[in-house]
Amino acid sequence: MATKLDYALVRDYLVKLLQEGEEFLKEFYQELKGKSSLFQETFKREKIDELQEEDLLKVFSTVFSVRRNAQRILRETPLDTLREALKELLYSREGFDQKVWEFAKRLRGAEVRRLRDLGAEILHFTFPKKYVLWNSWVWDPQTETGAVVFLKEEPPVGGKGRQMFGTTYEEFEEIYKQIYELLKEFGLKVEDYFFVDIFLAVIYGTYVDYMTLSTMHSAKGFFPPASVMAKRLLGVNAPIIYKEV
Repeated sequence: MATKLDYALVRDYLVKLLQEGEEFLKEFYQELKGKSSLFQETFKREKIDELQEEDLLKVFSTVFSVRRNAQRILRETPLDTLREALKELLYSREGFDQKVWEFAKRLRGAEVRRLRDLGAEILHFTFPKKYVLWNSWVWDPQTETGAVVFLKEEPPVGGKGRQMFGTTYEEFEEIYKQIYELLKEFGLKVEDYFFVDIFLAVIYGTYVDYMTLSTMHSAKGFFPPASVMAKRLLGVNAPIIYKEV
């Protein structure tokens, strides 16, 4: 049974998100829909054997964890290996955890953890109704960090640390779907999981913003706000807008 998230914390972060304005949310949502359309078109079963490096570079460049390593991944991983790894990731009958780790181990050019995140995003944005988004900035059970940590105030009971958020995909999926249901309970017309992605990205962007300013006071005014960081985390276009001093 997944731990219950704090109703009040979810509400408070939702209030912060809504303060960004309706236009921001509509634009962000449509950008994620566009990203998903790109993934779905690129990774059609019948197209994978014909994928070229430029096709993969376009996709990899939208994934925060590997975009700086995208060209290196393509340079160090043979194209045929990439195609086979993608077919196994997307169309094998294995479970999520095995899929993403096997995918990550077959690629070269970045840390396995980052490549695992790449596999997770490919699954989510190609099949957004089937797979929730589970990458490192959303929740990492090894380091016990991620956006969901800020939605549960009480200390964990039993187990190790914050493993209450799950160590397997099935366990974490319950947490993610709990957020989805809470957002609907608060009156949002949430048709799919992309709004949950946005919600979690803004939470993590807020955390990055706070930690940057609390440890680097002289940096105030030189880092983009949480809303822009959220777009970068989800790999959609975000102009560099600096905070006012």
